[in-house]
Amino acid sequence: MAAYQLAQEALAGEFAARWAQALAAVEAREIAGSLTELETEYGAAVRESAAASYALSVVFYRLLRALETGRVIGGPGYRPASSLASLWADFNRATGKRTGSGLREPLPVDTRNPFPAEDIARETRRAEEAFREQVADRVAKHERERPGREGSAALDDPALIAWEREFLESLKTGGSGAGGQIVQDGGRDMINNALQDDPGAIGYYRVTEGSPCYFCALMAARGAVYKSKRTAAFGAHPHCHCQAVPIFSRRYQLPDANAKFAGMWREFGGGSLADWRTHYTKT
Repeated sequence: MAAYQLAQEALAGEFAARWAQALAAVEAREIAGSLTELETEYGAAVRESAAASYALSVVFYRLLRALETGRVIGGPGYRPASSLASLWADFNRATGKRTGSGLREPLPVDTRNPFPAEDIARETRRAEEAFREQVADRVAKHERERPGREGSAALDDPALIAWEREFLESLKTGGSGAGGQIVQDGGRDMINNALQDDPGAIGYYRVTEGSPCYFCALMAARGAVYKSKRTAAFGAHPHCHCQAVPIFSRRYQLPDANAKFAGMWREFGGGSLADWRTHYTKT
């Protein structure tokens, strides 16, 4: 569902905007002394957006399952006498778009709760690692290479101005990419883990953004990924907006893009990942 994918992408965008705002409030030459405050803001922004991603995925999973099986599942957010009308209303509210509606007749209930609890401790650790790699380590490196470090560079020195611009852009891009992945993984991981514990689930397929990278196109070309412990990992990366769409019926239909990528893979005929990247880029 496009509305779900766009809503998840928007959550990553909201995090990126919050991170950019935090950086904009600090002078480039003062960032080394502001790392503690920046890390606090970065971690809070990641956790809050990841929690929203998790909640959105629960709503999406419950609606899609009800549409394909005719039954509503329990777990967080479940309300007695839920109907397709109420599930659509929850989804519309979560995405901010009116994309569907349904009957008000209460649905039969599967009381099982396959939804894992949000792993806040894991998200916190990942945010700390991302901040260290994408911000703190970059700050240390740039401080060592800053023009005029051995003397006093004028504030209007072209080399210093260029350094500051490149420096801040690298912090913004690296931090938003790594943090945005963690944010959307809040929903991706929820879906993948729920699939493993839901007897009514078959697997998932990958939906991509309009122009995915070669890796995501290859993953989408696989089509349906039937659930097993070996296929639980989704394989996202920084700045990736692909999502997992759960499957509950053999009557599922893959998006046209997946068939397109599968056709490209068949034409490719085999080879290394680097060879596929070249083939995909040229096609």
